[in-house]
Amino acid sequence: MRRMTRWLSLVCLPLSWLGCEVIAGIEDRTFTDPVSEQCASYCATVMESCTAEHQVYSTIETCQGVCALLDPGDPLEPVGNTVACRAHQASLAASTRELAVHCPRSGPGGDGFCGSNCESYCTLYAGACSPEVPTHEDCIARCAGLKDAQMFDVVVNHDGDTLQCRLVHVSSATVEPTEHCPHARLVPAAPCADPEGTAPVCEDYCQVVMAACQGDHAVYESTEQCISVCGALPPGSTDQRTENTVGCRKSHAYSALLDPVTHCTHAGPGGDGHCGSDADGTGDCGSYCTLLEAACGASFEADYDNWEDCQLSCGDLEGAAPDTGYAVASAEATALDCRLLHVSRAFDDSSECGSASGTDACD
Repeated sequence: MRRMTRWLSLVCLPLSWLGCEVIAGIEDRTFTDPVSEQCASYCATVMESCTAEHQVYSTIETCQGVCALLDPGDPLEPVGNTVACRAHQASLAASTRELAVHCPRSGPGGDGFCGSNCESYCTLYAGACSPEVPTHEDCIARCAGLKDAQMFDVVVNHDGDTLQCRLVHVSSATVEPTEHCPHARLVPAAPCADPEGTAPVCEDYCQVVMAACQGDHAVYESTEQCISVCGALPPGSTDQRTENTVGCRKSHAYSALLDPVTHCTHAGPGGDGHCGSDADGTGDCGSYCTLLEAACGASFEADYDNWEDCQLSCGDLEGAAPDTGYAVASAEATALDCRLLHVSRAFDDSSECGSASGTDACD
């Protein structure tokens, strides 16, 4: 009863931030067609078997809405991202009582057994809401940037910046799309967002930016390089959009899931004047000097009296202004971008400090 009370209070939360993200033209759906025999059977079983901390749907109507969007599959071969696979797992939950194993598999995401969580999320979002990306494959690739909570509980996962929270709300969107589609978007929106003031985790930031910024838009050469750079920057908070912090870069990395051309460079090591800038308009210099001091302390001390001296000197470099468009693929074309690339490498290879300081490859 306590869980139900909490659930009712959570689903009644008002939308806290929509702005230009409001999805227009979506109406709450009413089911005029009868529920299929397969969906009726599956939902009856999973609602009865998976309860309390193993509950995977808030209501039977939500289950039926999800079921209607999934491939029915073959009950004789209950595999893949299908209703048949989920129904089989729900039956196993009932018969074996191994609820921790079989209930997540029988839920909307499939938990990597009845389809991947991202595959299922993208199928459900496209069916219940307005697709945010051109193809199903694009959605799955971007979904890889979302944090996986490694568990599924429809109450616990109602809040938080996780893939599972989005699965909870995209499931609800099959019945109430106007309310829940905005919650289930790739870019975090309450309640599927961190509370204000939350410090970012480097692994989470790097997961998003590596998924969002690839190919010509890549701003790191590896996840390890990203984590090294992240550890040298001020963390800030995940609600920031302009400060020279990891939190700001994470915000832009999320925006890059939908618009990599604009936002990847903002999410990179320099911030490109959007995550950190100063009165002189030297957009990446503060970030560069912070990273150089952390990765190449001896070079920094030999070249500059202090951090302010570094920033002043940096302001004369080509590429110091905001919006230069940093990317790994084109970094060596301008002086400061070249240094940013090599200082990012220098955290794991001290021989890169010469180039990071403006000699060798960046002379």
